[in-house]
Amino acid sequence: MSAADGTTAGLITEDLLRRIERLSLTIRKPLPGGPAGEHLGRGQGASIEFADHRPYSPGDDYRRIDWNALARLDELTIRVTESREDVGLYLIIDCSSSMTSGDGAKGRLARQLAAGLAYLALNQLDVVRVYGLGNGMVSRSPRYTGRKQGADVFRLLRNLPTVPSTDLGAAFAAFLADRPARGLVVVLSDLLNASDYRPGLRRVVQAGFEVTLVHVLSEAELNPRLWGDVELIDSETAETIKISMTLDTLSSYKRDLAHWQQEIDSFCRSLGVRYVVTPAERSIESLLLGEFRRYGLVE
Repeated sequence: MSAADGTTAGLITEDLLRRIERLSLTIRKPLPGGPAGEHLGRGQGASIEFADHRPYSPGDDYRRIDWNALARLDELTIRVTESREDVGLYLIIDCSSSMTSGDGAKGRLARQLAAGLAYLALNQLDVVRVYGLGNGMVSRSPRYTGRKQGADVFRLLRNLPTVPSTDLGAAFAAFLADRPARGLVVVLSDLLNASDYRPGLRRVVQAGFEVTLVHVLSEAELNPRLWGDVELIDSETAETIKISMTLDTLSSYKRDLAHWQQEIDSFCRSLGVRYVVTPAERSIESLLLGEFRRYGLVE
């Protein structure tokens, strides 16, 4: 997969793709296709159908080396077969206007992270699907498999629609109604929606999916730099609130924000969901190569 044709433009650099391509997505719970502790493609090899090659890595089973390819190309490659089970990565992206408010940093980071995770999954020959969320499901992709479809995923991510508001509960219900095979679900959202998403998220977990919730908030939301009498406009509902920003107001806001995040963290822990909070302005490199490793999403 090359950036030369512009497929990665605005999402992720070819240099970063090279840096992350030896990482693997990991799962913690048993899924169809194999036990926990390895990437989504653990079930690969269960079927005799040939799927693709990937570069040999130390520790790979030498019996899967393609000796014919070695003789022809002088390169060590591994033959990978399709899994009988359709276990994959499901990227659920908040497409509401609040994600693109301000300079659009939240929506941009969500798409960049989705691109990086999709690349890892496709590099492992796992199945990838992308879902765009609004008031329900506003976009669902076909099944992507194999590295050659990376360009299609990147193109879709760049062209995801923006919708006025979000109902994550309805969106999760629509996701389950699509009857996807069990796998790893990564939700990327600012969680700024009026509806209660928690029952829907609980049902996704109860359906057997392993879930990571990436909570993306802008620096302006984490550390507001407003002062005096201001008028705030809700980017999703257009509701207007006039307030006077003082030291007390800002302190109260930060306490409420911390309490909100603590509640989300406790809820996610009760379900076994990974909860990752990140400023929208943080670099994708630090997340993919650092934070996501620390949380056990990649290794």
